[in-house]
Amino acid sequence: MTTTYQPQESALVYLQAVKHFATTNYFPFTIKVAAYPVERIRLLMQTQHTNNSLNGSSIRSLRGAVGHITTEGSLLAPWKGVTPTLVRWLPSQYLVLFLKDMLSGWLPNYNKEDSYMKYIGGKLGSGAATGIISALVWAYPLDVMRQQLATKNSGSWKAAASQIYAANGLRGFYRGFAIDAPGLMIFRGVQLGGWDLVKDHYGKEWDTKSRVSKFGHGQAISLMGSICSYPYDTLRRNLICIESAGSYREVLKAGILNSGGVRAFFYAGFSARVLSSFVNGGLLEGFDEWKKTK
Repeated sequence: MTTTYQPQESALVYLQAVKHFATTNYFPFTIKVAAYPVERIRLLMQTQHTNNSLNGSSIRSLRGAVGHITTEGSLLAPWKGVTPTLVRWLPSQYLVLFLKDMLSGWLPNYNKEDSYMKYIGGKLGSGAATGIISALVWAYPLDVMRQQLATKNSGSWKAAASQIYAANGLRGFYRGFAIDAPGLMIFRGVQLGGWDLVKDHYGKEWDTKSRVSKFGHGQAISLMGSICSYPYDTLRRNLICIESAGSYREVLKAGILNSGGVRAFFYAGFSARVLSSFVNGGLLEGFDEWKKTK
């Protein structure tokens, strides 16, 4: 049995959610801005093996990345690229959560008592589809610009966009998407599908849990999704760094050779990823709390 969604009504609900969150809850924005230097450190560490703009700087550790940023000589250097991050972040996060609910209503609603595997597959599938759609319509081009600002010598949005376009045309704003798509499907599938599975597992008991407990569950699920999808993210970010035409195989070979191993390449900067991602659990829990008021 499926639920029929009215597109205009659903879109209005989404816009109301974004407006409500942006105008009444500044805490996630504050945390996102405060944590952004860690995010920039992660991007530098993740792309160090193919990023010619680093001029041979050694950033194999958090300390090395911090040292590189301090050489830029600006107090705002740690926040280079934060603007496209904020413009991209809130709408895309709520678009993901909104689409997840909408797609769940369109897809077959399997009973876990009748077919548990189909039930799990439906939850993971709706989350995976959500990740692809949200990236295509909003998040991915802005993320490419964010990376250009954070890891290259681009001084502004305009300069970053011009450099991307000059190197690869409009396709440059979606460079690496083919390899990122499986990673997005894994991350959002685990994060959003896992979130629904956890709530279903607890049933009515879920409503009695504290917000701290719900946040912890959401954060653990998001971390699991990150662990599974991070290698895809690393590969596509290194492909973006190599602005000239290059294959995934060439990027993979160069990255593994320069890093000294498969794990060292694929999980470069993952410690910084963990430190900068603790907003995820709050978003999952916060969106559910907001829906209760509607």
